[in-house]
Amino acid sequence: MKKITIILLIFSALTLTTCKKLPELKVYELNLANENVAYSQTSAEITVDYEYPTKLQYVNVTMSRSNYFDYSFVARAEVKDSVLIANFVDLQTDKNYYYKFEYSNGVNVVTSDVRSFYLDAANVTLPTVITMEVHEVQGNSAVGGGEIIDDGGYYVTARGVCWATHRNPTIFDRCTTDGMNTGTYTSTMTNLEENTIYYVRAYAINEKGTSYGTEYCFETVTGNGGGGNLPSVVTAVISDITSATAVCGGTIWSNNGMDIISSGICWSTNQNPTTNDFNTTDGSVSGSYTSNMINLTKNTHYYVRAYATTNAGTAYGEQYSFTTLAGGTGSTTPTGAINGLFTINSVGDQIWFSQGNLQYLASTGSWRFAEKQTDYIGSNNSNISATYNGWIDLFGWGTSGYEHGATSYQPYSTSPTTHYAYGSSIYNLYNQTGQADWGYNSIANGGHTENQWRTLTASEWYYIVNTRTTASGIRYAKAVVNGKGTILLPDNWSEATYALSNTNQANADFYSNVISTADWNTMEAAGAVFIPLIGYRYITDINFDGTYGYYWTSSASDRQHAYCVYFTDYHVAQQDNSYRYYGYGVRLVRDAE
Repeated sequence: MKKITIILLIFSALTLTTCKKLPELKVYELNLANENVAYSQTSAEITVDYEYPTKLQYVNVTMSRSNYFDYSFVARAEVKDSVLIANFVDLQTDKNYYYKFEYSNGVNVVTSDVRSFYLDAANVTLPTVITMEVHEVQGNSAVGGGEIIDDGGYYVTARGVCWATHRNPTIFDRCTTDGMNTGTYTSTMTNLEENTIYYVRAYAINEKGTSYGTEYCFETVTGNGGGGNLPSVVTAVISDITSATAVCGGTIWSNNGMDIISSGICWSTNQNPTTNDFNTTDGSVSGSYTSNMINLTKNTHYYVRAYATTNAGTAYGEQYSFTTLAGGTGSTTPTGAINGLFTINSVGDQIWFSQGNLQYLASTGSWRFAEKQTDYIGSNNSNISATYNGWIDLFGWGTSGYEHGATSYQPYSTSPTTHYAYGSSIYNLYNQTGQADWGYNSIANGGHTENQWRTLTASEWYYIVNTRTTASGIRYAKAVVNGKGTILLPDNWSEATYALSNTNQANADFYSNVISTADWNTMEAAGAVFIPLIGYRYITDINFDGTYGYYWTSSASDRQHAYCVYFTDYHVAQQDNSYRYYGYGVRLVRDAE
């Protein structure tokens, strides 16, 4: 008994010692000074002196073309003495860029205020360098290089390539030194690990700083690879995506003097898939081949690469990604919908957009979708392909035509009333029976059945435009398609369908993308959605059609207001709370099951 008591006392002492409160780690302000941005025609280097009283766990710099940071890229800041250095590549001249610092000492994350700079083509000071593709990849070595096409006005003092097993390698990682001045150079990377994925960039240094080229990745072979050169293979564009299948393929440009043992594609839900993951075997000769992926999981994001194998080892092409369709009844595009799926929340739920804006004919009580996405009635009826004959397409909030408890609920009402859905200012259109939502109606060219369509919530609009992940990285682009508007791209959009400029940039010029009828037909067939600048109605006056586009959400705001989104020269689906009696456009969606 005495022995047990002693053990308990020791345990209690240890417990008290263990539970003793540790001193709290304080988060200090990161003091920054002597901040400088130097840039080439395609890259930028940010340097800044810093002071911080404790050890920093990390410092990242986030950069974007928009001060909303709706489409951004992050660089790890290198720390040299008391200087932070961050580098960005693949930039464009004569554009504004915004950036901010994010740092942590292990307690939490703190973000600085936003800075900006203008990448002026006339004032570049860094060299402009291009990364050459990697070749002669073996188990412990590979050959790369670069080309310096402009010295930035200052003598180039060092050049080479840098590589690492993480993204965005810099000269603070492993690197070569391959001479000075401009022109083409070759770099040999040595002491590599076998069967390892590396990232590589060319670099060039002058007295103003360091610039980098585009990043490439490669994978070393295993020790029994035979020591010969790997083949060169390119991944094909992904197509014919369904809920369970997709089509890809590749092209073997060179076998490097060795017989092709096998070729095909490999895919996984993780990045950089290899032949150890799901794969196909589609031939043993050079040239192009087509590969079919089967037994995929619905509503799932996949990564895919082409591969080719010789006795020297296995080479891989570029990595692409795609998202399978939702499956079930959602795998078939419903009547009246555009054939493209859009994710609306973090859970992964998806919707289809209707083929055009909602329209109503008071004389017959009929609802329909516009015949074309570019159609809207406008102040002089000049922006619609169909005959007008009394159709309207600007509605007060909650004017579905059903008597759901609002003082005014008819679509043609122009009275500035409260428009309370179900008689209460707190209800959204989707509360109660759902009859306040315009989508509860039977749409003539949208299936002609009640309760098939609905209006997006404010948060869903925001997720579509600012948050969702797409296969191409593109969520939207401003454009002219028989009039100005915004193009929303589906989750599985392929850039090979049509090359868009200034994507994911709310302040881009609409004329950045002027799209012909033929090209638009191709884009629409691939799931692209067009949101025209429909204007708005105040009582009976229609204003700013072709200049502004206002669209209702299904979300209530306060006693007199509901949320809308608007599209202008500087905004894409910007949210606002507006008086409910204003007449705005309605673009319905349908849930994919």
